[in-house]
Amino acid sequence: MSALSIENATAVTIKKRATADEIQADLQGRIDRLAARDEKFGSCAAPRPRLARARTAGAPNWTVDGFPGLPSGGFGRMVELLDQARMEYELVG
Repeated sequence: MSALSIENATAVTIKKRATADEIQADLQGRIDRLAARDEKFGSCAAPRPRLARARTAGAPNWTVDGFPGLPSGGFGRMVELLDQARMEYELVG
């Protein structure tokens, strides 16, 4: 492989493999840190991840169904938080 083709190769992200309990605990920690900065997120709880079909190679293989206790106007911030976690974790059985 030439140096040029190595530079143009797409980066491969290695995801952490985790159970639903582990991912949910990490999400709750992220929510708790957010709530420490913005009290309106204090009543928000981490949803339980569930398997979902990855649409493409490397795409997230899990999703959640809503955000318990989500404050009004907080949806966008929670989606950002969730998207980051979905890029970091692969859900295992």
